[in-house]
Amino acid sequence: MGEICKTILLVEDEPDARFLIVTSFEFAELPVSFQLVENGQEAINYLSGKQPYANRECYPLPVMILTNIRLPYMSGFDLLEWVKQHPKLQHLPVVVMSVSDDPNHLILAAGLGACSYFVKTSSYDDLIDIVVQQIF
Repeated sequence: MGEICKTILLVEDEPDARFLIVTSFEFAELPVSFQLVENGQEAINYLSGKQPYANRECYPLPVMILTNIRLPYMSGFDLLEWVKQHPKLQHLPVVVMSVSDDPNHLILAAGLGACSYFVKTSSYDDLIDIVVQQIF
């Protein structure tokens, strides 16, 4: 494609979900690469450049965050709130993902500044469309 590869931080503790998301993007042949972390605290460490993520050549700041809501140690909502409170990061689009289509989750995600809410039971093509609209 000739485009520079864009980094997406994927915050997901379920291996099957990680696999499906990454594979869907590979099939779409988008110029993206994923940095994978399993919980909100790891995501904060990554975004803050704390060890083992201090080397920005290996762990570049992402252009987008995809986060599951249900995570160990802190929720995706807590992570979203943390990101939006940091001036150097608040511009990052954050997509909140869940298996639930609970309208209260959608309202909370929007209120905290998520750019989109993705229900994992939907087609991953929909998630790809969201990413393309936000970063390309």
